[in-house]
Amino acid sequence: MEALGINPIYLVAQILNFLVIWFLLSRLVFPRLLKALEERRALIEKGLEDAKAAEQLRASIQAERQRILEEALAERQRIVAEAVRQAEQQRAQILSEARAEAQRILEVAREEAERERERILGELRMQISALALAAAHRVVSDALDESRHRRLIHEFFTAIPPQVLEELRGLKGDRVEVVSAIPLQEEEKQNIRRALSDRLDLTGDVIFRVDPTILGGLVVRVGDRVVDGSVRARMEGLRAALMG
Repeated sequence: MEALGINPIYLVAQILNFLVIWFLLSRLVFPRLLKALEERRALIEKGLEDAKAAEQLRASIQAERQRILEEALAERQRIVAEAVRQAEQQRAQILSEARAEAQRILEVAREEAERERERILGELRMQISALALAAAHRVVSDALDESRHRRLIHEFFTAIPPQVLEELRGLKGDRVEVVSAIPLQEEEKQNIRRALSDRLDLTGDVIFRVDPTILGGLVVRVGDRVVDGSVRARMEGLRAALMG
């Protein structure tokens, strides 16, 4: 070995040093280094897992945020739609109430106008009676007394002609309307009801209406049947006969 330039003692010493160093490294350094590397690897893996968990959490949060936004948008749309629906309902209710109030006002106005009309006609009744009495006195002088004059006027406005009663005989109706030229007194209405009950198969009430254009007499409507006993009808009939 000396011929090769190798010192055996030095070589042995180097080998022993290497073995000692290897022993020391394997016993003291390598385990710590391996442990540190393992800990580093575990830390990296944990960091990767934490990063993955963080990404999953971020995605979950983003999905939850999107869900909350969609729910908020849907709730907003629902609230707006509900507000619109309630506004439409309130609008319809206000319009309905306004129409009902307008109709009620019109009905009240019509009733008041009808009452005023009947009041005026009722006042005219006395004037008509006075004029008719005066005219009768001028025509027949003292041949008729005042009570007879009044009875004739009463019959002129409230009596149902016999031919009208005959036309009504046997008719059936649940609604009978009687039209007079002037407002009738309650006693006169009762007399008319009794006269109609004797001829009609009356199942309902008798309704009274005022129409000054018929001039006198009465017009009776039973359902679709109209029996005209008015002075206007008699005058038109007389005019038609004269023209014929």
